[in-house]
Amino acid sequence: MADKNSGSDRTEKWTVAFTVVSLMAGGIVFAGVVDRWSGSDSGELTASSVGTTQSTEETQAEENSEYTYVTPTVVYPTSIPGCTSVESPGDGLSSISYWSTGAQTYDDPRFPWFSAPKATVMSEAVQRSLPAVAEIEFASPERSLNFGPLHVPSESSELPEGFSLEEMADTTASATLVRDGKAGALDIRVTSHTGPVPPCIAGSLVERRTLADGSVVDAQDTWSETNGVRTLSRSALLYGADKTFIQASATDAVYAGSPGVEISGVVPLTVEELIALVSLPQLRITAPVPPGTAPIQPGCQGSTLDPSGRKLDRGTVDELGRALQSGWRAAPPGMPVLEPALGRLVLAESDTTTACQDLVARSGGNESDLTISITSGQPLPKAPNKYDPSYDGHPKSVVTAEDGAVIVRDERHYSVMPMGNGEGTREATSEQSRSVTLTQPNGTRVSVRSSAASPNMPMTYEQLEFLATIDGLEIR
Repeated sequence: MADKNSGSDRTEKWTVAFTVVSLMAGGIVFAGVVDRWSGSDSGELTASSVGTTQSTEETQAEENSEYTYVTPTVVYPTSIPGCTSVESPGDGLSSISYWSTGAQTYDDPRFPWFSAPKATVMSEAVQRSLPAVAEIEFASPERSLNFGPLHVPSESSELPEGFSLEEMADTTASATLVRDGKAGALDIRVTSHTGPVPPCIAGSLVERRTLADGSVVDAQDTWSETNGVRTLSRSALLYGADKTFIQASATDAVYAGSPGVEISGVVPLTVEELIALVSLPQLRITAPVPPGTAPIQPGCQGSTLDPSGRKLDRGTVDELGRALQSGWRAAPPGMPVLEPALGRLVLAESDTTTACQDLVARSGGNESDLTISITSGQPLPKAPNKYDPSYDGHPKSVVTAEDGAVIVRDERHYSVMPMGNGEGTREATSEQSRSVTLTQPNGTRVSVRSSAASPNMPMTYEQLEFLATIDGLEIR
């Protein structure tokens, strides 16, 4: 296998038409174009010198600065293990990617190969198959190698030429892996493919393998430099004989919030380990799901506007979950049945200071949604001035307990317009929510919120306050 750093003095300059991301009412539109230019190895190409396209914000940020993207020089003609022939990479446009996501769901009848139980099987298979030396960093379910809902193009989207709807509907799993004390990223994408296996292109792979069932796996081990910062990357792509397409990519770059990414210098998985992942039979779109498989546990958003507390570790989240379970066993009569079981807390999405859980509360024929979140490092709220003209009636009450904790109650009524396809008449749904928020003097905030669509009713203040005041819900 070729050394990823060989020929480091011989490089190609690529110019990148910057990614444009638009947040729209129906989802996210993503487009990216990479232009490849032939030429000498000397000199630099900048964003301005080749006329690339940037969004307004990017143009302002990059004004008067150069942008370079460097990759290893492609040697051609050449041979690649497993390839009977190797084609030239060519010049000009090298790749185009585009997709638009509308509603995301685990169960779309247009794609019967995927479901919430199927996501569980796929996620557990990948997690079990990781080498013991590569540990998943504790994170929200969305960043713990759990396959999420299908990303499906919206009805108004125009598919790229040569792509079918089946090939654009995919599910992904991501995580930060820690190996040898260094962090790296792993991303896996699963969808289907209808076309033939592409030819071997010089520079796009370092090895091709054909599996026993006729499936083809392409492996890549390379690097790139953006403005002089080098990133190492490895990948494995499977073109399944059953029309499954799987891509597993690992890099030594991990998103670290502002100001951007951190480069560890260690790719968390080898090429062989990536090939093993994409070869897992459980990831195939034709693989059966064992009867009784539970749906994958969903994540939650939490309720913190300012995540200024400390990062929660697995031990703290588990301890809070056990406190909820213990307290709920002493619940008074008349409390609703909660599903799933209370106490299965996870880290909130995009907020490492909050543990949370989304549940459904049922009592007789009544059903409501319930969210509980526990956050560190929050200030004690102050009671509003009800005589202030700007006071809008919220919150309903703010009470300070003898131990200094502050309990806030609130209630809201609102209308929700259901999503539709534009045909027929859509009527708004009347909904109501109640919440109780307890903030302790040490900064621990427990927020419990229940919401329901008419004619159902949310849980009562008393029921919510029982949950918020369970002993042991304290982050030290």
